[in-house]
Amino acid sequence: MNRSSQTSAIILALKPLGENNSLVTLLTPTEGLVYATLYGGPKSKLRSLVAQWNSGLIWLYDNSEKKQIKITDFDVKNYHYSFRQNLFKMYAASLAAELAIKTRCAGSNEECFKLISGFFDGMELCNEEQSQVALLRFLWRFLDLLGLQPQCHDCFECNKSFLTSEFAPYSISYYNGMDNSFICPECAENINESTSMIPLKTASLQYLAAVTYLKPAEARKIAISKESYDEIKQLVFFLIENSVEQKLNSIETGMGIL
Repeated sequence: MNRSSQTSAIILALKPLGENNSLVTLLTPTEGLVYATLYGGPKSKLRSLVAQWNSGLIWLYDNSEKKQIKITDFDVKNYHYSFRQNLFKMYAASLAAELAIKTRCAGSNEECFKLISGFFDGMELCNEEQSQVALLRFLWRFLDLLGLQPQCHDCFECNKSFLTSEFAPYSISYYNGMDNSFICPECAENINESTSMIPLKTASLQYLAAVTYLKPAEARKIAISKESYDEIKQLVFFLIENSVEQKLNSIETGMGIL
């Protein structure tokens, strides 16, 4: 980072630093996570701009002698006001931020920034119900960013396609945690009974396939039933916590809200 620089950024978190200052966690497309100091008391104009979930163009000064990065200005493009007014959106945004921090942007700064930026901006335009489905799509795509998204278009064992008319919406498929894969009912009969498997209606699996292969704008248009929503939620929450190998605070504290 140059001594003085500017970059697009999302404010993920703030922590008090002394009486009037804050340590700010930024998500940027090039550097990934940046930890910067914000100086100024409650009446500071800059302090009112550098608020959690705000995104825009930020100016930074790198003081190498003090080993400190200072925020000097912030041009906010999106305030995401609704996150402060809706508990679900607030916890969903917290979960996205926690994932970025704990996975170090999943090893891809630019893609992580694009994914979270699109998720935040999309939620701001949605109601709570739409945001709930958007969270499932975000988590499924984050699994892909981590390289841990299971293949969902055919059976891992026999290669039978889940996307053909042979698998009617009432059919069942299974997620097999041993291989991080989906298998058909016939192959599931040959799996050891002690193996933990999560059942999914084929309609739910087909929705995940659509999210995987379609552009986000196209995937948003696809309707999802309450049953599929519940099944996919159980699956992606299980997979995302397994991916970081620890409980996520946002899910634990947001139980009953997320």
